[in-house]
Amino acid sequence: MFESRVICICGLPGIGSVGKVAADYLATALECSTIMPFFSRSFPPQVTVCEGLAELMHGELMRPKERENMLILSGDAQPLDVVGMHELAGNILQAVKEQGVTDVITLAAYVGETNEKILGTATDLDSAKALSECKIPLLRSGAIGGLNGLLAGLAPLYDLRGFCLLATSSGNDPIDIEAATSLLSAVKELLHLDIDITLMEPFIEEPEEVAAQEVDMNYR
Repeated sequence: MFESRVICICGLPGIGSVGKVAADYLATALECSTIMPFFSRSFPPQVTVCEGLAELMHGELMRPKERENMLILSGDAQPLDVVGMHELAGNILQAVKEQGVTDVITLAAYVGETNEKILGTATDLDSAKALSECKIPLLRSGAIGGLNGLLAGLAPLYDLRGFCLLATSSGNDPIDIEAATSLLSAVKELLHLDIDITLMEPFIEEPEEVAAQEVDMNYR
């Protein structure tokens, strides 16, 4: 369903940070380089500090080293207000369209009663049907908040197909590695990516250590 298409995979901080973790892992595994940063006045009023260096919160549009038909979007945070979210989503979608993107796939978490590890949704009937044919159960009702929902939902306004893949999560962990791994597995299968996701397994086996880390990234 994605043959001859140009894909942008988006994972921003959200419940369990599952989308961001999955997107960041993909960016590392595919040896991505940043081609465009995104800033917003609606980001949390703080900077991130690493090794003594302070940096404004931002999003990054990245391109894999050897793939011309794929981009990956990740970021430090989501805007804190509705206007900021819509403004940033529009800027991102316009930018990826200018890069030749045809399909936007966002990665998010689903908290609710289901036996499925992964659920999916799309912005048109044919695409939703294609997800089902790829053995991804469809989300039948509900809502997807934040940029992970908006980027998929607004995609058709920019003549793009929009998809959202959701990994089921309890919503209790600051970082849900198991749900992020489920997303990676689904993306790997859908896009036929040759990446090793077994590196995530040690973190799944030791959830207590992950939860114990200090995490203050204003996840929404």
